[in-house]
Parts: sequence; C-alpha cells; structure tokens
Amino acid sequence: MSRSQQQTLLELMGGLVESQSLAQFQEYTESLLAQLFQADHVAFCWMHPEVPTGFDWRASTTGHFLRTYFRWFQNDFVFQWLSRHPNTAASDMEMLRGGRLEETETYRRSRESHLRLRHVLAVLLSSEHRRGSGAVALYTEGAKPFSAKRRLLLQELSPALSGAFQNFARFGALSEHNQLLEELLRQEGTLAIVLDAQGRDFFRTDAITSLLERWFPSRSDRDDWGIPKAWRERIDAFMKGGVLSTSIPRVWREQRGMSVLEACLTRLPRINGREQWELRLKEVHAVPEMWRQRLSGRQFEAAALVVQGLSDKEVANQLGITEDTAKDHVHQAYRKLGVSSRAGLIALALRP
Repeated sequence: MSRSQQQTLLELMGGLVESQSLAQFQEYTESLLAQLFQADHVAFCWMHPEVPTGFDWRASTTGHFLRTYFRWFQNDFVFQWLSRHPNTAASDMEMLRGGRLEETETYRRSRESHLRLRHVLAVLLSSEHRRGSGAVALYTEGAKPFSAKRRLLLQELSPALSGAFQNFARFGALSEHNQLLEELLRQEGTLAIVLDAQGRDFFRTDAITSLLERWFPSRSDRDDWGIPKAWRERIDAFMKGGVLSTSIPRVWREQRGMSVLEACLTRLPRINGREQWELRLKEVHAVPEMWRQRLSGRQFEAAALVVQGLSDKEVANQLGITEDTAKDHVHQAYRKLGVSSRAGLIALALRP
C-alpha cells in the first residue's frame, strides 16, 4: 500500500470513530472510500430491525437509483447474496457466479436512472443483536471489476465499519431517550413508562416505581419490568393484536377502597422506525381536593389512606414511615379538618 493510500486509510479510520450519525458517516468517509477503492460511486445504507423494508440510504450520486429500493430489493442480486452471507465482502463476480449483469433487475434499474453501473463491491454489516445493521456498496462504471485485493481490504475494514453503524444505533437510542424523557417530564408530576415493541420497559419517570409498588405491594404481583402481571396480558394483546394501529388510547382502572388508579396506554409516533408505547398513570383519591390546601403532603396522603379504610399500622407501611409518625399525621389531619375520629373523616370525605 502506497503512502498516500495509508494516509487515506488513517483518515478513514478517524472518520469512522468520529461519526455519530449516518449523515456524518457519509460526510467523513464517502470521498475517502471512493479514493481507496477507486470507485465511481459510494452508497451507505442503515437498516432498521423493526422495519424489514426500512432502508435509509445515503449516496451523493446514486440516491435517485436507490430511492425506490424498498420496492425491488428482493430482486437485487446484491441483496440476495449479502443477506445469505452477512459480514462477508463480495464483488459482483462472486455474487453472479457467471451470470450476466445485463440480465439483472439491478442493471435494468440503474439504466432507468441513467447510470452506467458495471461492477459492485459490497458488504452487509449485521451485529449480533440486529441493532446497527447496515451496508456499504461501492460501484464502478468501467469495464475492470474490483480486484481480489480490494475485496480483501473491504473485508478487513468490515469490523470498523460495523462498529460505526452500531455507534449510530447507540447515539440514536440515547437521542430518542432524551427527547421522549424531555417530552414526558414537561408536565410536572407525570407518571409514565415507555415500552418498546416487545413490551419491555424502555424508560420511566422516577415516581412511577413507588406508585406501582404501593398499589401492587407483593413482588409476585409485578413482572421483571415492574409492571403489574394483571396488566401484562392486556398490554400484550393491545400491541400484538393491532388494536393500537390508531392513536386512540386504551384506558382501564384499578380501585382500592376509595382511590382509583387509572392506566392509559397510547401508541407513540415512530422514531427512526421504532414502535413505542406510553403507559401513563393517574392516581385519584376519593377525598376533596381542597384538603390539599389545608394539609401537608404527608397529612393528605395519610388522610386519604384512612378514608380508604387503612389502620395506622397499614398507613405507616404504605408510606414507609413509623406507626407513631403515621398516627401523628392522622391526628394532625383530624385537627386541621375539624373532626375527631376515622368515622368523622370518612363522613367528611363523602359529604357533597
């Protein structure tokens, strides 16, 4: 390898490390790959695992050729070969095995796009977890095919190329997480869990964990993601059954004494092809809202639990405080609300 080629290779490796998106990947490496492989055209593709036909192409000179790729990719001899041999660089000479390029759908499509593509060298980069899968394709218009030496070079570069695509996935997930979290937390006190397409907990707001543990205190009542098992079948049915194909939310309620926990499952807009759902909760106590103005936060919680029929000991367990502290909160609530007993508190809560 000449000194100039070595310099190009070093710059290419630097571009792979620095790229945080497919657009940056193209910007930093397209011309370098063209120089290194003596290619007339370079194309990059990022494939979304949740959307089988979700091809995100970046190419300066072949974009018009690949714009409708999702419609004919199954007839593309390049895709047919690479999908059977992931992470293996190959040229059209190997892919066609003596077949005529001119007889392929790929050739016909390129001619319709006013391109004179004669040879291709490509690799499909597939990670173990199917996240960050992508492809790099190099094309020439000349009669001379890509050499075995260049195929070997692309194979040697494949781990670094694959690592770059996996970085896009990681940075993309982080960006989506932050965007969703910012949106969910925009309203103070939001109680929500975001679930991925498999119904797994993608992230949640802080207060929701203690709320679910309070309503479903036994660990056996909750699955590995902290979601009530009684809800899991309902959630899975909504997702798998296509019930959430529209934005119409699905709502159900749990009742404990005089308190209600309302759950609302809503499909979120796709982000980078990923399906996600929001499970938003709202706790409603059957006590007058005006009590909040007269009681401290803990006194209000204790009073609401008393209205539900809980003893001082049970109030203490629910709030994670000592029984003596619970008794103090309850009696302070009596004093501030002008009652002297549990029966009086409940009667006051039920008063129209």
